[in-house]
Amino acid sequence: MSTHLRGPRRLAALAIGLAALLAAPAGPALAAPQAAPAPVIHDVAAAPVVANPGNQVGLQWDSVHLQMTATGGVKPYTWSASNLHLGTSINPTTGLISGVLRGSGTRTVTVTAKDATGATGSVTFTWRVIRDACPRC
Repeated sequence: MSTHLRGPRRLAALAIGLAALLAAPAGPALAAPQAAPAPVIHDVAAAPVVANPGNQVGLQWDSVHLQMTATGGVKPYTWSASNLHLGTSINPTTGLISGVLRGSGTRTVTVTAKDATGATGSVTFTWRVIRDACPRC
């Protein structure tokens, strides 16, 4: 083969390859830039806010009914409480703290409402129980 034929063949092969490349469909790397998708905005409700019932005072052996309330979030709420006095409990569905106060002393109680999305809100208050000298007089 002579050198003068080698050049035109090489150019012809290059031209065919370039034509094939230009004719091929553009993949994601070569595609024209697309507009970014619109952001999805979710309507996110605020976490529940538990109303503070204020500090509580009761006598030992008294019956108690303290209704906890909350606003915001997504209902229904699930209620829980920590450090309640012996003899009392919170209804996880209604938020009612009830029972008979046993023992005496002051406790710091925390009540939490968890909404349907899992968001929580809490409130802390003190609950003092005074020992009655004559509980059945």
